[in-house]
Amino acid sequence: MAINSVRANDNRLRRPRRRWHIIKRALMAVAFIALVAVPFSFDYYSGKLGIVLPQAEITETTQGRVIKVPPGGNLQAAVDKAVGGDIIELQAGAVYAGQITLPNKPLTDFVTIQTSAVTNLPEGKRVSPSQRASMATINPGLLTRPAILAANGAHHYRFIGIEFGPTTKGYFNIIQIGTTEETSVEQLPHHIEFDRVYVHGDPKLGQRRGIAANGRHIKITNSYFSDFKREGEESQAIAVWAADGPIEITNNYIEAAAENILFGGAMSKLALIPGNAIIRDNWLNKPIEWRNTKWVVKNLFEIKSGRNIRVENNLMTNNWGMAQEGHAIVFFSASDSGERAVVEDIEFVNNIVRGSASAMTIAGGEAGGGRRVTIRNNVFEDIDSKKWDGRGFFLKPSSWDGLVIENNTVIHDGSITIAYGGPIRGFIFRNNIVFNNEYSFFGDGIGVGKPALVKYFPGSTITNNAIIGGDERDYGKLNFYPRSINDIGFANPAANDYRLRGDSQYKTRNIGANLDPKTVGAK
Repeated sequence: MAINSVRANDNRLRRPRRRWHIIKRALMAVAFIALVAVPFSFDYYSGKLGIVLPQAEITETTQGRVIKVPPGGNLQAAVDKAVGGDIIELQAGAVYAGQITLPNKPLTDFVTIQTSAVTNLPEGKRVSPSQRASMATINPGLLTRPAILAANGAHHYRFIGIEFGPTTKGYFNIIQIGTTEETSVEQLPHHIEFDRVYVHGDPKLGQRRGIAANGRHIKITNSYFSDFKREGEESQAIAVWAADGPIEITNNYIEAAAENILFGGAMSKLALIPGNAIIRDNWLNKPIEWRNTKWVVKNLFEIKSGRNIRVENNLMTNNWGMAQEGHAIVFFSASDSGERAVVEDIEFVNNIVRGSASAMTIAGGEAGGGRRVTIRNNVFEDIDSKKWDGRGFFLKPSSWDGLVIENNTVIHDGSITIAYGGPIRGFIFRNNIVFNNEYSFFGDGIGVGKPALVKYFPGSTITNNAIIGGDERDYGKLNFYPRSINDIGFANPAANDYRLRGDSQYKTRNIGANLDPKTVGAK
């Protein structure tokens, strides 16, 4: 028993010494790794510690430097060290880790981050998922961080031929330009461009938002956005609410459940009015497969706060009643965009809106109100209450100043208007083709026809329209009243061609829209 007791005491004395030896060896190993890593830590194009991941290759060309970042290379380091005019080339088919922060530095020319197979993606042509093999991928960061984050004042960055995948569980933004916390306009990111990129959510979980484009001189072209959809919350492919542009969104396929494109809808410290924008040649779509699912569906295009925005030559398809009545287009000065929010100086021209529960809502009863909107030379077709779970009306207006609606062709089964709230002043409605249907010009609490026009459209001009099934006693002799759609003389409605034939009596009278469906929303 005495011998065992001595051995036990001896073991207790040795244990602290063994622990110290283990700690000492661990400290020596850490010191050795740090010593070895020091010579490599200043190589900004290497991977972690400079000894694990491959280095970038820098070549000089007549156009400038090309920094080739191989698969697994440190893209952030390349971005940090690039100068204006540099091309950062990513290997097609390779995946690079995000979050990549675009730093603010004195650039006067663009730093371009592009795929090595950029020649497989022709300039000016919209890309599609079938071309993924020619793209490099930048994944979002961990813990819902975006793939790209533009630092305060970051500028002159361009992305070409890059795929951006969903964030963790689809939360927040895949690409975030601006923080909404800027306290001066100088802090806004600017001159940031996306060309021939593929931005998408998760097919099962969706994605909250693709690009939060809260900067100046933002350009999004020739790109493909898909699977922006959420359960229990809104989703947008592109949204702008904390900057005043300019912004260009041209020749993209844009798919989202709540709003495909949204201006306004939230507040920011600078309280800027989003706008100075052109939205042209895009296809905005909600896939039919999303119907009767869990995704929150609202509108195809919405402005809750915006100024000086032109929406031109876009194809907009499929919108049904779900979270709202299914209005395809909404211009609404909403107080959730701030007390100064306004919707003004908007042009919606040469577009095709096809397949929706109703066509348009234009309302200025909140915040700073609404004024000066023109709706010209558009085709609204298949606006069907039964098919798309809505009310089938063309226009739901309220409290507006300056609304011009001319040379539109509207194929709908509900009212021409459902007016409510305050009056619509400066209302001009001319050269349109519409259906009278059961309630024609309807006003809430007042009924149809002349009484509705007197209350809700004081001093209005309603002339040279073809009101199918209408009555001269309601709208006077300055309009036309064909008995049916067959009396109009459309070229080929079965092929979605609502131009007028040469023998149509309304063609020479400049009535209706004149749009070739093959050229609207062109790729």
